[in-house]
Amino acid sequence: MYGVLLIVVVIGLSGLIAYLGDRIGMRVGKRRISLFGLRPKYTSIIITVLTGVIIASLTITIILATNNGVRQALFNIQQVLVRLEDSRNQLDYMNHQMYLKDIELKEKEEEIKVIELELSRLQEQKEQLEKENQILDEQINELEGKLSTIVLEYEAAQQDIDYLTETIKNLDATREGMERQLARLQSERKSLEEQIQVLNMEIARVNQELSDTTIRYYLQDLVYQKGDIIYLDVIEKGESQEEIIDSIAAYLDRANQEVLKQPVEVAPETGTALRLNIGEIAALTRIILESESERFIVYLVANVNVSQNSYVPARFQINEDFIVFKQGDLIASKIIRAGASVIELERALNELLDLININSIRKGIITNQGSIGSIEFSSFYQILRRVQDMSGNVEVKVIATEDIWREDGWNNQFSNKILFDVVPAVNGDLDA
Repeated sequence: MYGVLLIVVVIGLSGLIAYLGDRIGMRVGKRRISLFGLRPKYTSIIITVLTGVIIASLTITIILATNNGVRQALFNIQQVLVRLEDSRNQLDYMNHQMYLKDIELKEKEEEIKVIELELSRLQEQKEQLEKENQILDEQINELEGKLSTIVLEYEAAQQDIDYLTETIKNLDATREGMERQLARLQSERKSLEEQIQVLNMEIARVNQELSDTTIRYYLQDLVYQKGDIIYLDVIEKGESQEEIIDSIAAYLDRANQEVLKQPVEVAPETGTALRLNIGEIAALTRIILESESERFIVYLVANVNVSQNSYVPARFQINEDFIVFKQGDLIASKIIRAGASVIELERALNELLDLININSIRKGIITNQGSIGSIEFSSFYQILRRVQDMSGNVEVKVIATEDIWREDGWNNQFSNKILFDVVPAVNGDLDA
């Protein structure tokens, strides 16, 4: 019904458009209207052609708008052909599969025939075995009678066997316990013998070391006495434990180089003469890591009296480092009479050096051999001449030219960081 209605609508619209086109053509002919400068005859032909085009276009548009099949056939014909080809291929594949299934079915039918023949043969064997089984049942009944007699005899013998077996088990348990105890005692004996051997070797080694140490102590000069500072240097706190350990390793390397200047024994495999407990290094690392200070003075101290050609047992001592005198600080001063004799001037300058030593030690500076502030002979007399060149009372000031740390008294940097300034005394009174 839908198709008939569509055909009727298309025919009606086509007729209407043809009629309108004819009417327009007639009017154009009568009025001799010209399009694009053409003659009226050709203009009429163009209108007729356009009418036909409109009819064809309208017809196609209506069919495409109302019929999805036509639209698919017109615009998707290639896809339809591809799907058709795929369908044909699938059909061929299914036919081939069906052919294979037929062949497989025939093979299964042949197998069924073979199985039926085998089943028939097995049935015959079953009947034969049933006959043989009946004969065996009769023989079993006969044997069961004999067995019951044997069982009675076995039970009587089993009672005797159970008693003997229990006795054997008890004896075996006793034997196994004694064997285990013997093995344990033998193992303990072997372990004790090994320990005795190790102890004997250790005693021999210690006695030899004691003998060697005694000989060296009485016959050789001492390199270090117990408690002597072998080496002193500053370690700065690192950001991590690894950096601190690296700093300690570098410190020990420098200390070892200092020790090697002495006539001591050196381990050929490591090239070191120092003997340190590994716990000392761990403890030093922990102290530095947990402290709030950033600089530390680390001493390496002799643990024992160390004679020549011996290893050097040592331990660590640590103090926090800090600035004793800042740059520009007045360390000490003394008022001296410029016209005094040379002996009096020397005594006054020596008193000033003693005052430097006292003030520095009070502030916490570390000394080497118990004194600091010594100056060279030439520098001493240069200061003396500067005093003599002036008149009246003069003040000799000792000023820090840069920051002075605690360790500078040990490493002989103290004298390089001080300046002796000679100026007229503001207060004329001489120091006592």
